[in-house]
Amino acid sequence: MTILEWMGAATRYTFDETIFQKIAVDREISVTQDATTLTFEQKELLTADLIFTAVVLSPSSTSSESMLHNNFQHSYGSESISNEKRNSDIKWMKYIYQKYNDPKFDYLNSISTDKIRIISIQDVI
Repeated sequence: MTILEWMGAATRYTFDETIFQKIAVDREISVTQDATTLTFEQKELLTADLIFTAVVLSPSSTSSESMLHNNFQHSYGSESISNEKRNSDIKWMKYIYQKYNDPKFDYLNSISTDKIRIISIQDVI
């Protein structure tokens, strides 16, 4: 199994192959190497990068897609990320980045992940 194939199997999210290649290149890893050459740290950081791409850089839902040409047919179903899944993935991703002192940990802490901020209102008469 190549690293590219491992990355595809390591996530439930649907990505174009070029996304996997970019993530690996950013980590200075060749996707054509055998996946057994990866260290545990590299596997965890690649997993965190996949989650980062899915929950930070991508929309929370996508529509279905179909391609047809003569006898060729290929389709992807729609995907949605629930709030609970998104929050769980963010916690896991931050844990990995913090564990290896990755700069993305600081970036994630600098941005707000709250969609709605509840503020207290005081009625003064």
